[in-house]
Amino acid sequence: MRFPPVLSRLYRLIGSPFSKKRAPVLRHVNNLKRFVDYAPSQVPAPQAFDRGKMKITWIIPDFVPGAGGHMTIFRLASYLERFGHEVRFLIQNPSVHKTGDHAKERINTHFQPFSGKVELFTGTTPEVTGDALIATDRFTCYPVNAMGGFIRKFYLVQDFEPAFYPSGAEALLTEATYHFDFDCLCAGEWLHERMSRDYGRWSMSWPLAYDAGVYNTGRADVQRSRKRIAVYARFVTPRRAVELAFMALDLLKKRGLDFEVDFFGWDLGELDVAYPYRNHGVLNGGQLADLYREATIGVVFSATNHSLVNKEMMACGLPVIDLDRENVRAIFPDDCMCFAQPTPQGIADAMERLLRDPQEQDRLRVAGMAYVQDFSWEKSARLVEAAIAGRLEHALSQKGG
Repeated sequence: MRFPPVLSRLYRLIGSPFSKKRAPVLRHVNNLKRFVDYAPSQVPAPQAFDRGKMKITWIIPDFVPGAGGHMTIFRLASYLERFGHEVRFLIQNPSVHKTGDHAKERINTHFQPFSGKVELFTGTTPEVTGDALIATDRFTCYPVNAMGGFIRKFYLVQDFEPAFYPSGAEALLTEATYHFDFDCLCAGEWLHERMSRDYGRWSMSWPLAYDAGVYNTGRADVQRSRKRIAVYARFVTPRRAVELAFMALDLLKKRGLDFEVDFFGWDLGELDVAYPYRNHGVLNGGQLADLYREATIGVVFSATNHSLVNKEMMACGLPVIDLDRENVRAIFPDDCMCFAQPTPQGIADAMERLLRDPQEQDRLRVAGMAYVQDFSWEKSARLVEAAIAGRLEHALSQKGG
């Protein structure tokens, strides 16, 4: 039977009355249940641990090369291995990897050196044991919450994930995880404050860092342009607010400024814009560092937690513009960054100020490099290591008391 076009579109959305296919709402419900429905495990937890050789299990979502959040996880885990701990990954509901060996190969090829176990699980609550169990995103919290077998559970919080979704079921399921009895290992002060103040969690802060072997000022003879704007343009990530940058650039052109733009972070395709541009797509670390050394100003927006890109730009001596919001101010001192009002006008004003003022560029360049000079992934991993050990000791002392 053929239906009029309007009815055909409606049936695709809600299901035809003549079809036995499951309705879209139920498909979505069942997909969510795959991530949140886990039977409680009664596996007993150890009664002691070795502070110098902790057994640490991470639950992670599946991944593809280039995943920034996974790179941070794998960096920390790799350092924890180097510090002498026994580290393992469990991948929840794998959709990319068919075996743990395949995933481990990908980790070593595209991310960081890792020698521990990598295993997959779907549907059932893993029955494993160890000292520390770490959730890494909203959905991994649900199996972690159900699992026994560990002295203490943790949540590596890299962003405020409820803000990723419209108000509704997914946002509520995400926010609910902040009420689970986990200790929070937070990427920066803004998240630490939210977890402790708003949700009453035990929380600590470790800073996002950068690879100083890649991101640095490079050769002294590299010439920095006077009119190149490097824009982090990963528009598929809404919290990067890339549309605001495009609107500000249009205003800047209308004001008669001479500039060109280097878009990076995503392949934008062909653009109908009034200024010269380069569409770099996704660049590797060395290519990014070269861009940051040659550009005049860098633009990267953070509507939730800040991006790694800010610090990588600063390490290469590139003055940075980010949004003038509490989440950014909580991380970066007043003197090391140009803070723009989160409107097209405000951002265009900040871009124009910097492009017209080489002395301000130099001031921000020096202040930014001074701010990031003490960050390192090893130092951040040591903070995470100390927090895990301290909370394990606290948990055992509470049981003993």
